Amino acid sequence: MHLGTRKVRSAGRTSGSVEITLPVEVQALTGIGCEIILQDGVQPQIVLQPDLSVAQALFIELWGMLRRGLEAVDDVGDFALSDFNVALLPPRHWYERPPLSYNDALILQGYIEQKAPSARIQNSAALLHLITFLAINASYRLGLKGQLTIAFGDALGYLVTGASGGHGSEFERDAALAAYGAGQRPVAGQIAALSIDDDWTAAQEGLRRVYELFATWQADPAEYEAARNRWWQSGVIVERGAMLSTVEAYLRHGEALR
Repeated sequence: MHLGTRKVRSAGRTSGSVEITLPVEVQALTGIGCEIILQDGVQPQIVLQPDLSVAQALFIELWGMLRRGLEAVDDVGDFALSDFNVALLPPRHWYERPPLSYNDALILQGYIEQKAPSARIQNSAALLHLITFLAINASYRLGLKGQLTIAFGDALGYLVTGASGGHGSEFERDAALAAYGAGQRPVAGQIAALSIDDDWTAAQEGLRRVYELFATWQADPAEYEAARNRWWQSGVIVERGAMLSTVEAYLRHGEALR
């Protein structure tokens, strides 16, 4: 991938350091130590190999939080880097193995080291991407399959950050929020038990309800499709001009029609 052309600047003959202006796509590498590799020949190349151990450590830390939060369902096991399509920049398309981006991890780590406001960290796109794809892999291990794994990951990313991953899972996100709250209506992205500053132990029962909802849909695809259709039709004015605006409302309405 060609990211541009830069001139190398020396910080001084005796300093041993060089400087380049990083392309905007990889500016999260600022401050990261790099191994310099010379590939000599007719057209010599100098390769900068960044030390990404801090990003890998963050993958493991976030997986540990997710593992703890899902303990009421089952143990999803240890983090395995080989389960993911790992790259510096997130791929546009992926199959089977969900992607993990070192760039997202470095951006998130940068926020943490800069002591950014908690809301900025919690609602960041970087955290959304990481939680979503970690949760997709966790759902594989818990027995979900197909499109439901993507919807489950998107729903958990939404609960944690309040943002959408754009995977066409509007219904599943809304249903997951209702299931997590169990009659209450928490604000996605502001759930204390799912804070990046917490270990997610307090979120176990809520996440169990979310998983059981998805497992029920997997066991009964017809009901899943019917529930989706009821939700998408919930903007239609129904009896006495009432508007179906919540998951609870369309579920009650569906029961009334049976």
